[in-house]
Amino acid sequence: MKTTQEVLAAFEIAALNAGLARNTVKTYAPVISEFSRMMKAGEIRGVQDYLDHLASVKKLSSNSVWHALNPLKFLYEKALKKEFGAFNLPKRNRSKPMRSVLTMREIIGMMDTMPRVPRLQAGMLAGCGLRIESDMLTLRLKDIRLEDRVITIYEAKGNKSRAVRIPEFLVADLELQISACRRQWEMDRARGIICPHPQESLMRKFSRQTFGTLPWYWLFPSQKVHGQERWHSTDKRLVSALREAAGLLGITQRVNPHALRHSYATGLLRDGVDIRTIQEQLGHTSLETTEIYLHASGDKAVRSPLDTAAERTNATCNILPLRRSA
Repeated sequence: MKTTQEVLAAFEIAALNAGLARNTVKTYAPVISEFSRMMKAGEIRGVQDYLDHLASVKKLSSNSVWHALNPLKFLYEKALKKEFGAFNLPKRNRSKPMRSVLTMREIIGMMDTMPRVPRLQAGMLAGCGLRIESDMLTLRLKDIRLEDRVITIYEAKGNKSRAVRIPEFLVADLELQISACRRQWEMDRARGIICPHPQESLMRKFSRQTFGTLPWYWLFPSQKVHGQERWHSTDKRLVSALREAAGLLGITQRVNPHALRHSYATGLLRDGVDIRTIQEQLGHTSLETTEIYLHASGDKAVRSPLDTAAERTNATCNILPLRRSA
């Protein structure tokens, strides 16, 4: 059995050749690393033992155990060039979870408490329906057509591209961010720093120098530089700002970046936008995925018979003072 480092190196080469998205590589790597380490240590004898370990020892959900299958299948078939086979897995939970949804008033209230960059990021998630990693954080300046009020997302999740409209509410903040990026790019250019692409094939196709030009600069560049490369920022600053803002406003809903995307979809439904248009705006492959928001918006909820009876009898709910226990 190869060492963990050798297995990960083989995986990285295979991922590069297969054109795996950077986020997919980040998701697969920890599973492959743990599997390889346990195999080397003799703690497991193969894939089935590892899946059993996830279910019985680590007590992961059935869905989480299923999610470990794809990284291992890729490792065996693409990196190690071995047959993968079939395995016994726990029954998968296929129920669709309800989404956490905020009102636009709540989102604007949170944005008012945030620093400039996380405020703009929150606004883009809630106002354009972007995914945080595959859509927003990977945006480059060339993808922003400010005069036309359009953002183009290229080869996002599922290798799909789409265009979304920029809300007027965000234009001023976007102008400030683009100006800040221009100033940072000028300093980076003087030092020979580029904003690379995760696919080496595109780096070769367009030449390394291309990724040092202004159009290819990140809209949200990282504050850190690795060698002569600057990647885009992570979601940590936004997650922290959202958590703090929700606490300040006393919001009881679960607040995270993806909840803002859910709120965008639900807001469109409430505004009467048809479900297929929302599917295109969100970049969903399946309409079934988009239909989840019908439940979150309450459009499929029935009117309570309690309200009906109260209207007929002109009844009201009188709030009685709490009794103190003896």
